[in-house]
Amino acid sequence: MNITTYLKEKQELVDNALDQCLPSAETRPTILHEAMRYCVLNGGKRIRPLLCLAAAEPFDALGDNVIAPAIAVELYHCSTLIHDDLPCMDDDDLRRGMPTCHIKYGIANAVLTGDALMIHAFQVLAEQQNSSLSLELAKAAGSLGVIAGQVEDLAAENEKSNADLIEFIHMNKTAILIRASIRMGAIAGGAGEEELKNLSIFGEKIGLAFQIEDDILDETSTDEELGKPAGSDLEHHKMTYTAVHGMEAARSEVKKLTTDAIAALGLIDSDTSSLRGIAEFLMNRRY
Repeated sequence: MNITTYLKEKQELVDNALDQCLPSAETRPTILHEAMRYCVLNGGKRIRPLLCLAAAEPFDALGDNVIAPAIAVELYHCSTLIHDDLPCMDDDDLRRGMPTCHIKYGIANAVLTGDALMIHAFQVLAEQQNSSLSLELAKAAGSLGVIAGQVEDLAAENEKSNADLIEFIHMNKTAILIRASIRMGAIAGGAGEEELKNLSIFGEKIGLAFQIEDDILDETSTDEELGKPAGSDLEHHKMTYTAVHGMEAARSEVKKLTTDAIAALGLIDSDTSSLRGIAEFLMNRRY
């Protein structure tokens, strides 16, 4: 398969669905809905919804039952980016090559925009009347998931290198949501327990690889390639995989995790070529 063509086609599908699910910018309060659309429809990579869609493919799933969890996880992800960029968090001025939400709309409106997108994500899932999908996202998003990772990430600034801590941060801040994205797609597609088990392993491994690669790119890419300030981790004294283990070990771990993730796919008796293609694409990306 041509992974570039595949990703472009699925990206367009996701972008159209996101556009349709969000309130129009003319809906009162207009500043809120304009900000919601600004922060979602701004050219994101859509990795999480793409993985969600690809995870449903081995089970021949089509239609709204798969699109809904895909866009829900992206809405939630966008909400976390807004909050991460706030001055009290990572204090970033650029996201996806554009001014961050609080720079364009003010801090208070940025907080509320993030809140609104988070709630809208669960509304999209609730409308599917499949509680297992909402449960997957809630478990990944809460105090034992993404929020836990963010809290520890903030606490780790300026701290000494700690291998256990960086693994906790990467697992919870990034990998757990990527794993949930894949599980949600598979659940919507009707996957069995054994298939979900192997897809969970794939999701966790590829999620950890994704974040380590992010740490690498923060030090090796440009602002234009990343769509946000390069070197911001060093500037904010963040604890990263490269800071803890070094650049060579980080690159080696990305390859190992990706290899292990693909091996988990080999245990599934269905066509998982799309997931494999995405995994290989992510390992070699420059943004």
